[in-house]
Amino acid sequence: MLKKVLITAIAAGFVGSFVFGINSAPEQTSPKQASVAQDVAVQTVVAKTAGADLSPKHQDISRLLAAKLNFKVSSVSDSAIPGLFEVVTDQGIFYVNADASNLIQGSLYQVSDAGVIDLTEQAMGKVRQQAIQVLASETINYPAENEKYSITVFTDISCGYCRKLHNEVAELNQLGVSVKYLAFPRGGLNSPTYQDMASIWCAEDKVQAMDNAKRGGKVVPEMCTNTVAKQYELGRRLGVTGTPAIVFDNGQMQPGYVPAAQLVNILEQMDKS
Repeated sequence: MLKKVLITAIAAGFVGSFVFGINSAPEQTSPKQASVAQDVAVQTVVAKTAGADLSPKHQDISRLLAAKLNFKVSSVSDSAIPGLFEVVTDQGIFYVNADASNLIQGSLYQVSDAGVIDLTEQAMGKVRQQAIQVLASETINYPAENEKYSITVFTDISCGYCRKLHNEVAELNQLGVSVKYLAFPRGGLNSPTYQDMASIWCAEDKVQAMDNAKRGGKVVPEMCTNTVAKQYELGRRLGVTGTPAIVFDNGQMQPGYVPAAQLVNILEQMDKS
């Protein structure tokens, strides 16, 4: 069976902007400052990877990326290309050589007679699963009475297609799909929408506040300690660029609005695969 591993056109440009030589020190940084920053970064990575059964080579890559780029590395593994390692960081997934002198950002595909597999998306799916679990207690939930599936949706109350999807939440519930909302104010953390979404997450009845906002109602200002900013930053790190962004239980992400019936069909197909 023919097997090849391809990198997307964006990532394949080994002489282009996505391949970085990372031997130079940051500008405007004194040796003492750089040393302190490197020590802190290395300690962070060691703490996060302790007990993760990383090989010595993988641990070296973690330390090098922390020292050179201040990356927080959560995992390092061999990629499908010999000599190239897959690194999951707080900045996304990268591919790096053994001495961390070159870095590639892009999608890695495996091509065989059976078809094409996006290996990067597979890895990103696992990252999304784990990351969303951290904020599982912060979602606004619309549970199905007889749940078969659940989806997590990054939403924006000012988004027309988000409102369109929200209008079908009752139908999704009837079809056995629970809906969980995380906030993603597209205008960023200084936008009026962010303030409104923070008020919704602070409301005594969050579901009622969300329903009202999705109908175009005026949001009642509320103040409390909330995680809307964390939800937004999480979405950015997971590759959310617009709303709605639907994340399935397997970590796969579906960008944009999908009608309820089609969404259930996607879930059923995933269940069979």
